[in-house]
Amino acid sequence: MLALMSTIKPDSLDVDNDKFKSIMKISSKGSIEQRRDRSGGSDEDSVKTLQLLRIKGFHRLLPEGIKALVNYCRYLQELSLSYSLLSDELLLALSSEKQMQLETLRLEVHPETKPFPRVSDKAWFTFSNHLPNINLMLLSYMTNEDDQSPLFAPYVPITHLYFGEAPSEATMLRIGYQCPRLIELVIAAYGPGLLDHALLSVAQRCPRLSAVGLGDCEITCSGLLEFVTLCAKRLRILYVWETSLIEDSELDVTKLSKNVSLLLGRTWVPEYIPLC
Repeated sequence: MLALMSTIKPDSLDVDNDKFKSIMKISSKGSIEQRRDRSGGSDEDSVKTLQLLRIKGFHRLLPEGIKALVNYCRYLQELSLSYSLLSDELLLALSSEKQMQLETLRLEVHPETKPFPRVSDKAWFTFSNHLPNINLMLLSYMTNEDDQSPLFAPYVPITHLYFGEAPSEATMLRIGYQCPRLIELVIAAYGPGLLDHALLSVAQRCPRLSAVGLGDCEITCSGLLEFVTLCAKRLRILYVWETSLIEDSELDVTKLSKNVSLLLGRTWVPEYIPLC
């Protein structure tokens, strides 16, 4: 997440499993050599100042490897990895470094990575206490409601939640009770059924929610207006497809846009999506 990284030489590097264990000897010489030529620093310095690390699903990756990296790369600000790599040991490793500057933990969940690891509430609690301002981004591509349940627990400090596949109403209602730190919610698709009730439930129980994006779903104009009325003072981003809005006897899209603009104090209109 570039907004959370330093604008001064933000470094990113993809590391595979074999190279991970010998992080001091990362062999991606091309990018490192180029940085060394420009800055006059060494390969070791380049690794030490690593700020963004993306780990793509390697099943044999061990928490010890990540702990070694964390202890060495004190400037690491964002860690992105598959949910399948999570474990108590990994979270505790991330919580063990006092000088850790980690700002964002980005997790992706895909159906093909099942079975999911079991992470204890104690490990999440330790992680949350050690990094109270962490941005925890969860990207879920799960379609089965039962598969969603392990992703949400009271001690999991989710702040940014993205559904790449349509969540069920039960999952949406669970968010309000399990994700009190939620700041951003993006729903690519939802249905069958209206989103009104579920979205209001999230808004009522997530006092920090300030950014919402709605894709292919159905929500009434009155329902969206009620949501905006509830969140207007904190709502910074509101992205809604025009094709997702259902006009009712009280409001059409034009009136909705006018009322929402007044509540937000800025011009707002739904996103125009051309019909194919």
